[in-house]
Amino acid sequence: MDRHDSSSIHIGRMGPADLSAYKTLRDEGLRLHPDAFDNDFESEHARPPESFIGRLGLSEPLGGTFMLGAWSGRELVAALALERQSLQKLRHSAELNGMVVRPDHRGKGLAELLVKACIEESRKALGLEQITLKVSTSSTSAIRVYERAGFQPCGVMPHAIKLVGRGSQVQYFDKLSMVLILA
Repeated sequence: MDRHDSSSIHIGRMGPADLSAYKTLRDEGLRLHPDAFDNDFESEHARPPESFIGRLGLSEPLGGTFMLGAWSGRELVAALALERQSLQKLRHSAELNGMVVRPDHRGKGLAELLVKACIEESRKALGLEQITLKVSTSSTSAIRVYERAGFQPCGVMPHAIKLVGRGSQVQYFDKLSMVLILA
């Protein structure tokens, strides 16, 4: 892993040895913030860490698919993924997803560091022209992070997430689509 130091936090690409820690962090995010993720904790909890190997981009010859982590010492405290589109007409685009920061590390700028590192790393990918993402409109702090990084809103999908709670109470969450054109 090629990590660089920013205070006591190290940011870098994840490798196969990091998948178990990533799975634990992701599961915590899914459990604590069901409105922020398309996947649900109940369905994803049984998924093995090795199932995320494709997100590492090890077989992506042009780049643009990778996972970044933020470590405090040896502990993975934040992560995000960038996944390049596989269809020929969409290969110029990649989607940023899965941003998760442990609750006890929020408000320390980790999301900003990860997004900045993601943009820097994405610029190394051959032919990659844009990064897209979808974020729940209820995640106002995440939206601010993306806006500060240069992402522009480009549409809202109403009722994108449907959560059914106790007593069959239904809650809907809208998703904001955003894009960053890589110059």
